[in-house]
Amino acid sequence: MRCVSVLLVLVSFVQAVEARYDELRCGQSGCGYGTAVVAWRGLVRCDQSGYGGQLNSYIRRKEMAGFPKKERQRIIDEYLAASGNNMFVPHEFVDWLGGQPDHEAYDWFYGMDDAEAARQQRIQLARQMASGLRIVVQDTTTNDQVVSLSVREYPTFISPVSLRKSGGGYERFDPESSDAQQELRRQAATAMASWLSRYRGCAENIGLDMGPLEDIAQTLRGVEEEVA
Repeated sequence: MRCVSVLLVLVSFVQAVEARYDELRCGQSGCGYGTAVVAWRGLVRCDQSGYGGQLNSYIRRKEMAGFPKKERQRIIDEYLAASGNNMFVPHEFVDWLGGQPDHEAYDWFYGMDDAEAARQQRIQLARQMASGLRIVVQDTTTNDQVVSLSVREYPTFISPVSLRKSGGGYERFDPESSDAQQELRRQAATAMASWLSRYRGCAENIGLDMGPLEDIAQTLRGVEEEVA
């Protein structure tokens, strides 16, 4: 029982440090990363097989959930300043980070052993095998004795979002399934919203109206606005 209490105290400590990260960070003095991060990382690295290892795994899961965008931007900016580079080259950053065990992003990249990292890379390659495959479906409609043919293209496989937390996987897409169509529309809306977030600025810079695309994204989600 005492062991559990000690672990909970350590977890609470880390959460408190994370909450005050911006206040404690010594970025203004040019050290490159926070004193708070150095403090808890030194604590949890003291024993990878005991409480430290368990807490380190907890922290790594939180980190893998995602550094906020502003933190990732800061990390890249600080790396470029420290390295003297004017371009972010991923493999150069990874090589540089390998020699910075106290860096706040270290466990994000080096928090697993090489065997597990290689396995994750192979899993990603397997995802790429299923991604991009297409099926073509021909639809026939009759209107006033006029037969119209249309061709629609769909992905061969889709990965339902609801299954991803439990490991996920790819299901063969059935164009006749209303559930499959709804799932694909939701994913399309999410992808379109992401596209708008990334490219809206350059499109509006040349006078393009993004409103119609926003309407399409809303319709794909099944959100209909009432017209007053």
